[in-house]
Amino acid sequence: MLAPGDGSKPSQRRFAAGVRLYPSGAGTGAPVVQAPQRPDRDAMVMMSGLLLLGAVAVASFGQGAVFSTMQWLVAALIAVAFAVAVAVRPLSVAELRGGIVIAGLSLAVWALLRAAQAGTPVTGFSWALFGAGTAAAVSVCRRLDIATRGTLLGGAFTVGIVVAATGWLGVALHERPWGLPSQGLWRASSTLTYANAAAALLVPLALVALSRLAATPGPAYLSLAATSLLAGAGATLSRAGAAAFVAGFLVLCGLRGARVVVRAAAGPLAGAGVVLLGLVPSMSAAGPARPLVAAIALAAGLALAVLMPRIRGRAWGLLAAGAALAAGLIVVYQAPGVHSALRALAGTRFNLASPDRSGETGAALRLIGQHPLAGVGPGHATLRWTGPGGGLRVDRYVHDGYLQVLTDLGIIGAALLAIFMAAAGRLLWRARVDLPLPALWAGAVAGVTAFAVHSGFDFLWQVPAIPLTVAVLAGLAAPSITRSAARAP
Repeated sequence: MLAPGDGSKPSQRRFAAGVRLYPSGAGTGAPVVQAPQRPDRDAMVMMSGLLLLGAVAVASFGQGAVFSTMQWLVAALIAVAFAVAVAVRPLSVAELRGGIVIAGLSLAVWALLRAAQAGTPVTGFSWALFGAGTAAAVSVCRRLDIATRGTLLGGAFTVGIVVAATGWLGVALHERPWGLPSQGLWRASSTLTYANAAAALLVPLALVALSRLAATPGPAYLSLAATSLLAGAGATLSRAGAAAFVAGFLVLCGLRGARVVVRAAAGPLAGAGVVLLGLVPSMSAAGPARPLVAAIALAAGLALAVLMPRIRGRAWGLLAAGAALAAGLIVVYQAPGVHSALRALAGTRFNLASPDRSGETGAALRLIGQHPLAGVGPGHATLRWTGPGGGLRVDRYVHDGYLQVLTDLGIIGAALLAIFMAAAGRLLWRARVDLPLPALWAGAVAGVTAFAVHSGFDFLWQVPAIPLTVAVLAGLAAPSITRSAARAP
């Protein structure tokens, strides 16, 4: 059974032995009773969900599965989960007509063919995993019952919290590779070992947590989860992550109501702000780590997130004053470290300048112009440009997923990607008509929006943990395969 905060109605959370109730699609208001399922089928459904959760965990804790060994393991877990799920509920013509399975498989086949043509068939596997792997993840999620969906979502939150915690430890303790210095600052890179990728993983999960919190205000575990995810994303100091969160948050406000969402998000946002303030003295690469200050701020931030929804009236002002005083004391007490970190933050993160990204974009456009139809092939892009100091710069990836697919797979690959994304968007759009879990749906739409925005600023699709996590969120919110069968008279 889903925990409180899932946004579902009481009738949608009632389960009897072998009986599941859903709202009627005929407008009569009468419940529709699904025929009892055999225990072995229920166990197989649960197994497919747990295998998919295992794939998410392995990818997230294994450097995002950017290396081939982890990619093969993740692909194997997804393949077994898909086989088990389809064995229980086979693919239907209607599901294939939806397009996401065929589009994802087509993108995977084209990437493998293009890589084989270029003489390095293995290099197309990450694109194949992006296309076929995410389509398979969505298909598995659509075959899960509501209870298993809740288990999978809780597991995804747990994975995200662990990723956020390792990033926090990396900055607070100057622990590599969970934290890495960049441009004079320690940034949280977590188990993904890349700060921007960690932000891209955490932001969609945080938006889903905020959506559920808006649906059912009050649960401490949701407040703690949302605060942890937001603080972990903030510790990455990713500008694209911040822009993606703002975009997703605005979408969430539009879907759930701005007043409700802002009220629910106030505690986690304030708590995450306190946690991040405690990390500032440890962010300077020129100074020592300040783990005690970070730990005190972490405890204060988590407590603030839990207490804020429970305090009314004048206590709000007292609480805000106390939080401001505590923050001021932290800053004053560690002034030398804070000043150094703030100077580095202002010079590198609080601006839009990025000469290397501009050079990568120009180099990618030149390659696309030379190989417009089929691209240069996966893994064969060599981007060369002149840096600000006149030196030659070389890189493999563009900090833009949309340009990367044009560079690697050409116009053909970009067209297949557009069809794939359109099919996924259509699937989510259809889900709005009859929502078993409206809070999850709104959070998933906001998370997918954030992912789409962030993809324009980083090469996220070559880090399988990120699209796989987003695919799980989208699949959990998508229309269930079982519900169409349950509506039979």
